[in-house]
Amino acid sequence: MKTSIALAVLATLTLSVQAETLSLKASNAEGAAFERAELSMVEQNGTLATGAVTYYGPKVWVNGNLRSFFVNPTNGNQFCEERGHNQEVSGSTILCGEDESSYAAYDWYGKAWTSSSTGSKNQCYQLYATIKCQ
Repeated sequence: MKTSIALAVLATLTLSVQAETLSLKASNAEGAAFERAELSMVEQNGTLATGAVTYYGPKVWVNGNLRSFFVNPTNGNQFCEERGHNQEVSGSTILCGEDESSYAAYDWYGKAWTSSSTGSKNQCYQLYATIKCQ
């Protein structure tokens, strides 16, 4: 999957040099865990480079199911690192999860995404709507 995405970026790059943002779509096959991604391009010393990537509708695999995941630095950085970035950067957005639902959280000690249930406190359970990585 990573190869086909990289090829799509290279194929689109020559056509979109004037644009500052490139868009990619992904399916949920083979570990792709986002609806689409936008790559911000910046010029550095006459060369185009990826500035940041914003993933829309990010999800992670937990026990064979794709799940939305809670907003926190560990989860954000892990999602970004799994996609070859250094870390999450400012610019991510949130949505609210529902009471009595299960979402993903990264268990740093166990090195795996796990399912975590919400309570029934009638509050917003912050999930990533978009996540920005660099």
